[in-house]
Amino acid sequence: MTSNKSSIFDFVIVGAGPAGLTASIVAAREGFKVAVLEKGEQAGPKPRGEGMGYYPIVDDILGKNYLPSIGIKSNGGRVWHSPGDLQITRTYREYDHYFFEWRTFIDRFVERANEIGVEIMLESEVIEPLEKNGFCVGVKYKDTSGNVNEVYGKAILDCSGYSGVIGRHYGVPYDEEINCPIVKCLISEANIDIKETPDLNFFIIGNGDLDYSPNFPQGVAYVFPLEGKRVEVGLMLRMAQVPQMKTVIIPTNDEIMTVWGNLKKTYPGFSEFFKGARIDYEEVTALPNARMVKNFVQLPGVVLIGDSAGFINPFGSSGLYYSMIMAKIWVTNIATSMRKHENIWSVKNIEDYKTAFENHDVYKEVKGSYNLIGAFEYKLFNRLRTSEKINKKWDYISSLLKQAT
Repeated sequence: MTSNKSSIFDFVIVGAGPAGLTASIVAAREGFKVAVLEKGEQAGPKPRGEGMGYYPIVDDILGKNYLPSIGIKSNGGRVWHSPGDLQITRTYREYDHYFFEWRTFIDRFVERANEIGVEIMLESEVIEPLEKNGFCVGVKYKDTSGNVNEVYGKAILDCSGYSGVIGRHYGVPYDEEINCPIVKCLISEANIDIKETPDLNFFIIGNGDLDYSPNFPQGVAYVFPLEGKRVEVGLMLRMAQVPQMKTVIIPTNDEIMTVWGNLKKTYPGFSEFFKGARIDYEEVTALPNARMVKNFVQLPGVVLIGDSAGFINPFGSSGLYYSMIMAKIWVTNIATSMRKHENIWSVKNIEDYKTAFENHDVYKEVKGSYNLIGAFEYKLFNRLRTSEKINKKWDYISSLLKQAT
């Protein structure tokens, strides 16, 4: 059913996650009319554990000292386990980092956005962009009644995450080149003492290491302590090298879950965390960290932001900071053009937006991380590949991990 209902805004934002809500807050503070469309019943609808560094933008968007008030401070440690848990390497980051509950965190964004008049439209599933004269001028969305409505804006921001609702429409190859499958799982009563094991743990699994699934892609199982005995655990498949590897068969989601079930029960070291634990939530989803999207402006009028752009820490760490920074940079620059009543989507302005972003230290950091992990994973998963070879070269792998992280 099609409805005649339509609205006009300055900024129309697809997705009420940290990227979308940061963009909305920055735009609304600049005095612009902003709408955020979210297909879920609430912002950031899926449960997850989370953590991020304590950067100035967090105070700017959420309020001074909000993150420390809800989080547990990490010591910055990471423990890397070689295949079969035969050897370990420890690395540390010298910056403040906090673990926290997702719902508390995302609800704060909503509170801040509501305070300054952002219109958050829940249960509004964006279907496709609206175009006019070669520009993206809005989106079509379906409401809870099944009606198809239209909303128009001077700037459309795709902050829909790995699904890339608008980016996918314009041919961004998320499934083929951007996204990596990941199992996310939350457990309670885990076999862990967070005081003794406060670090992130990563278990490297090479291609060919699993007897019950010899063609399974290489991956990293992880343990992410939250609070007490509550932990996020999961399995990140590392797909960037797969197109060059003849020994890998890309698994279905059912096959991924079968392997995941075995890892929980039997994988050395990793399975220990599950003893006596209760699984609260688990699913196969995706992490957009195989590579960045090549062009953030697929059509004048629309920008891909955060996870939709693959703008994330490719080493598997949180992408929250990078999404928030990217949203702020692009919104600020577009807002400047809007205030000047310029043609905000002229060829020159688009190039200026891109140049300003690519000259930012955070863009250079993410790009450098992709280059680094590309070289690292080629050596680790393509050249060495198997448990035996990786363990033989573990001293070398350790030195690379210490340089990278």
